[in-house]
Amino acid sequence: MGNSQKRDSTPPRDPGVVLYALGALSSPGRHNVRIFGLQREQMLIAAAIIICAGIPIAVLVAFLPFWDNVGGWVFIRRINSYIAPAIDSLPDRYHPASAPRFPSKRFLIASITMVEIVLLSNLVALCFRRVRRHALLVWTCYDRQKIFQYFVISAVAFCGLWYLLFFDWSFLAFLASSNRRAHGKFILYAAMALPFTAIVSGHMTAIIGLGALRDACRKLRRIK
Repeated sequence: MGNSQKRDSTPPRDPGVVLYALGALSSPGRHNVRIFGLQREQMLIAAAIIICAGIPIAVLVAFLPFWDNVGGWVFIRRINSYIAPAIDSLPDRYHPASAPRFPSKRFLIASITMVEIVLLSNLVALCFRRVRRHALLVWTCYDRQKIFQYFVISAVAFCGLWYLLFFDWSFLAFLASSNRRAHGKFILYAAMALPFTAIVSGHMTAIIGLGALRDACRKLRRIK
């Protein structure tokens, strides 16, 4: 009886933070305008597709040998030396002692490149009129304070994860020496959270950049 009562009294584990974030991003503004143009149920479906299909496919693609050539490009090496020095300092075709067959540097270079593509895709999408129209609708119809709040939170989360995963491995080394299980869980959760923070921060950057540019152009026209 005592064990059953304890089991009943323990709250079930649920991804409360994830659900809250998806609910906040799918909340409507004026004229029912939403940041991503998706309702809460659609946001949950999109997140599930990314987790169940998008991330596994990206992992498989990251093992393809052509990433070794991509990592050797002078342009990529120069960028990585500034934004991901922990990866750039690894020797070519590096394999860790714990997994001698795992192409670590190839996998990390592929991960960095794909995250950068996600960020740049938000800016490239502004070339399409429909995307620009929606971004301006969000800028004009959504609570401006919430827009900047979501931008700051997503940007800080993205930069923090990027720093820990690609820039400086001091924290990961400390975590691995003190608790290997926590080290593995942290890398797993951080790797899964990074693409989401990249999508949100890139989208919010595009909205704020386009909206601020439009407001600046209007002010210049009034001055003239």
